[in-house]
Amino acid sequence: MSESAGLPLADDVQALAEFQADAVTAAGCVVCGSPSTTQPADPLPTVSPGNEVGVLPAALPALQLCDDHWSAYHTDWLLLGWCVDHYAEAIRFCELHQQKVAPV
Repeated sequence: MSESAGLPLADDVQALAEFQADAVTAAGCVVCGSPSTTQPADPLPTVSPGNEVGVLPAALPALQLCDDHWSAYHTDWLLLGWCVDHYAEAIRFCELHQQKVAPV
Protein backbone atom coordinates (compact mmCIF):
# COMPACT_ATOMS: atom_id res chain seq x y z
CA MET A 1 0.00 0.00 0.00
CA SER A 2 1.33 3.41 -0.94
CA GLU A 3 1.51 6.29 1.53
CA SER A 4 0.15 8.56 -1.19
CA ALA A 5 -3.04 6.55 -1.71
CA GLY A 6 -5.97 8.89 -2.20
CA LEU A 7 -3.81 11.92 -2.99
CA PRO A 8 -4.16 13.55 -6.41
CA LEU A 9 -1.43 12.98 -8.94
CA ALA A 10 -0.30 16.24 -10.49
CA ASP A 11 2.39 17.04 -13.02
CA ASP A 12 2.95 20.50 -11.62
CA VAL A 13 2.09 22.83 -8.77
CA GLN A 14 -0.59 24.64 -10.81
CA ALA A 15 -2.53 21.40 -11.40
CA LEU A 16 -2.40 20.63 -7.68
CA ALA A 17 -3.65 24.15 -6.82
CA GLU A 18 -6.56 23.73 -9.25
CA PHE A 19 -7.47 20.38 -7.68
CA GLN A 20 -7.50 21.89 -4.18
CA ALA A 21 -9.62 24.84 -5.33
CA ASP A 22 -12.16 22.46 -6.89
CA ALA A 23 -12.31 20.36 -3.71
CA VAL A 24 -12.99 23.42 -1.55
CA THR A 25 -15.77 24.71 -3.81
CA ALA A 26 -17.51 21.32 -4.06
CA ALA A 27 -21.21 21.18 -3.25
CA GLY A 28 -22.32 20.92 0.34
CA CYS A 29 -25.12 18.98 2.00
CA VAL A 30 -28.45 20.78 1.58
CA VAL A 31 -29.25 20.19 5.27
CA CYS A 32 -26.03 20.88 7.17
CA GLY A 33 -23.54 22.23 4.62
CA SER A 34 -20.98 19.45 5.19
CA PRO A 35 -19.22 18.15 2.06
CA SER A 36 -21.62 16.21 -0.14
CA THR A 37 -20.99 12.53 -0.80
CA THR A 38 -23.68 12.23 -3.46
CA GLN A 39 -22.60 10.23 -6.48
CA PRO A 40 -23.75 10.81 -10.10
CA ALA A 41 -25.48 7.41 -10.14
CA ASP A 42 -27.56 8.14 -7.01
CA PRO A 43 -31.31 8.39 -7.67
CA LEU A 44 -32.97 11.79 -7.95
CA PRO A 45 -35.90 12.67 -5.66
CA THR A 46 -39.37 12.51 -7.16
CA VAL A 47 -42.61 14.20 -6.15
CA SER A 48 -44.76 12.13 -3.82
CA PRO A 49 -48.13 11.14 -5.34
CA GLY A 50 -50.90 13.56 -4.39
CA ASN A 51 -48.45 16.11 -3.03
CA GLU A 52 -49.17 19.66 -4.21
CA VAL A 53 -45.95 21.63 -3.71
CA GLY A 54 -46.43 24.39 -6.26
CA VAL A 55 -44.06 25.10 -9.09
CA LEU A 56 -41.23 22.59 -9.43
CA PRO A 57 -38.47 22.37 -12.04
CA ALA A 58 -39.26 20.10 -15.01
CA ALA A 59 -36.65 17.68 -13.64
CA LEU A 60 -35.41 17.98 -10.09
CA PRO A 61 -31.64 18.54 -9.92
CA ALA A 62 -29.17 16.18 -8.28
CA LEU A 63 -29.45 16.06 -4.53
CA GLN A 64 -26.38 16.95 -2.44
CA LEU A 65 -26.26 15.21 0.96
CA CYS A 66 -23.51 14.19 3.38
CA ASP A 67 -23.24 10.54 4.48
CA ASP A 68 -25.37 11.04 7.60
CA HIS A 69 -28.22 12.86 5.84
CA TRP A 70 -28.06 10.52 2.81
CA SER A 71 -28.57 7.58 5.18
CA ALA A 72 -31.40 9.39 6.96
CA TYR A 73 -33.06 10.24 3.63
CA HIS A 74 -32.93 6.61 2.46
CA THR A 75 -34.38 5.31 5.73
CA ASP A 76 -37.22 7.88 5.76
CA TRP A 77 -35.83 9.79 8.75
CA LEU A 78 -35.31 12.88 6.60
CA LEU A 79 -38.08 14.55 4.65
CA LEU A 80 -36.89 16.84 1.86
CA GLY A 81 -38.64 19.67 0.14
CA TRP A 82 -38.15 22.20 -2.65
CA CYS A 83 -38.06 25.90 -1.77
CA VAL A 84 -38.18 28.18 -4.83
CA ASP A 85 -34.77 27.19 -6.22
CA HIS A 86 -33.12 24.79 -3.76
CA TYR A 87 -33.63 21.64 -1.71
CA ALA A 88 -34.12 21.96 2.03
CA GLU A 89 -35.38 19.92 4.94
CA ALA A 90 -39.15 19.80 4.57
CA ILE A 91 -41.50 21.37 7.11
CA ARG A 92 -38.71 23.79 8.09
CA PHE A 93 -38.70 27.54 7.61
CA CYS A 94 -36.41 28.88 4.85
CA GLU A 95 -34.71 32.04 6.09
CA LEU A 96 -33.60 32.92 2.55
CA HIS A 97 -37.11 32.92 1.05
CA GLN A 98 -39.07 33.56 4.26
CA GLN A 99 -41.41 30.63 3.79
CA LYS A 100 -42.09 27.12 5.04
CA VAL A 101 -40.55 24.35 2.89
CA ALA A 102 -43.16 21.99 1.47
CA PRO A 103 -42.23 18.30 1.15
CA VAL A 104 -41.60 16.82 -2.29
